[in-house]
Amino acid sequence: MKILKTVIFVALLTAGLCGCEKIDVNKLEGTWSEQYDPAVFAMDGSVSFTFDGDGRYQLFVYDALSGKSSDFSGHYMLDMFEKNTITFNPVMSDFTNVTYRIVKLTSREMAWQKMGTAPNPGVWASDYRHFVRRR
Repeated sequence: MKILKTVIFVALLTAGLCGCEKIDVNKLEGTWSEQYDPAVFAMDGSVSFTFDGDGRYQLFVYDALSGKSSDFSGHYMLDMFEKNTITFNPVMSDFTNVTYRIVKLTSREMAWQKMGTAPNPGVWASDYRHFVRRR
């Protein structure tokens, strides 16, 4: 009976550790453009983030309907030890900070899910965001 309990404990521990995939934050640095399957979601413009790898980002937004573009900059903070999250403007006292769970990060593709929301990729006005690396 003791052996059975030990085997079950080890199996549960292994399953728990496998579910916490670590994100390689070194892949975050660079420029990423928000992009979706056009059959599911069409963007009327573009959004690009550039991460410097030192806690700073640049955000470029282009609205094709108005023909206007905007540049923003700020800071981000990563929590890769527990939650695989990225928080924008973490030291701001106003409500500009927002946190996303990084659900995918490869050398070419990245996806975020806003914390506290349900995963709903490809749905209008969802809190799921998908990016591809710009070359």
